[in-house]
Amino acid sequence: MTPVPMRLLRAGLAALAAIVMAACGGGDGTEAESPIATDDTTGHWIIDQDYGGYRLIYDCTDRTALHYRYTLQADNGSVARPASFTLDTMLPAGCLQQTSTASYESVHAGYDRGHLVMSNHMDYDATYIRRANFMSNIVPQVSSFNRGIWLDAETVAECYRDIAPVQVYGGVVYSDPSNDYFLSSHGIRTPEYLWKALITTDPATGAQKAIAWLIPNTAGLGPLDGYIVSIAELERRLGADQVRISASAALKAMKPQASWPLPAGCSLD
Repeated sequence: MTPVPMRLLRAGLAALAAIVMAACGGGDGTEAESPIATDDTTGHWIIDQDYGGYRLIYDCTDRTALHYRYTLQADNGSVARPASFTLDTMLPAGCLQQTSTASYESVHAGYDRGHLVMSNHMDYDATYIRRANFMSNIVPQVSSFNRGIWLDAETVAECYRDIAPVQVYGGVVYSDPSNDYFLSSHGIRTPEYLWKALITTDPATGAQKAIAWLIPNTAGLGPLDGYIVSIAELERRLGADQVRISASAALKAMKPQASWPLPAGCSLD
C-alpha cells in the first residue's frame, strides 16, 4: 500500500486535539455537544456536531467533515433514503459548508456525492436518514470507489450489527491539491484517502474485536482485504488526534488477515 504523505497532517487535523469527544462514539443523541474550538495554529473553526444518530467533527473553515462516529444496533429500520441532497440546517451560524448540492459528476466526470455515514445505517429514523443526506456528510468520491470497495466496507458494518452492536469510526485525509476539482463549484477539496474502523464483540468468545481499512480514493482498486490496517497503524500514519478511538492497546493492535466474512443471508435491506 502506498504510504500516506506526512503532509496529510496539515491544516485542520491538529485542531482535533482541542475537542472533547466521547470515547465510544455517539449515535443515541444523548451526548452533550462538545464545545466549539478554534485551532490556534491554523485558525480553523472545528466543531463536534451531534446529528442524533451520528456525530461529525466538522471543519467550518474548510467546509468538510474530518471524522465521524456512531454505534449500530440490530437493524430494524426500513425508512427510504431521501431522493435529494440538502444543505445542512444544523450547523451553527457562521460555520461554512458546501455551496451547492449539485452532483460532482456535473462538474468533473467520474465522481459521486459519497456518504461518510451510510444512509442505510440511519434507516431506523426518518430524521436521522434525512440528516445523513446533508452535504456536511458528503465528500467527492471516485464513482467506482464509492460503489465498490467503500460499499464493501459499509456492508461489513451492516452485517455485523445484527450479531452485536458495532462502533463505527471513520474519516477523510486531504493531502494533494491536484485533484481538487470542486473548490469553485462546491467549496470542498477532494480527499485522497478515506478510512473506516469497526469495533464489536465476538459472540463466540465475548471479547472485543476490531478491524480498520485505509483506502485511497481512486479507481482500479483491488479487494478490500488489501487495505486492512490496525487502529494502531492508523494512529501512526494519521495521528491519534485524527483517529480518536479509545480502546486497549491489544484491540488497537488487531489486524485481521482478511476482512470479516459476511454472515450467511446478510444484505443491505
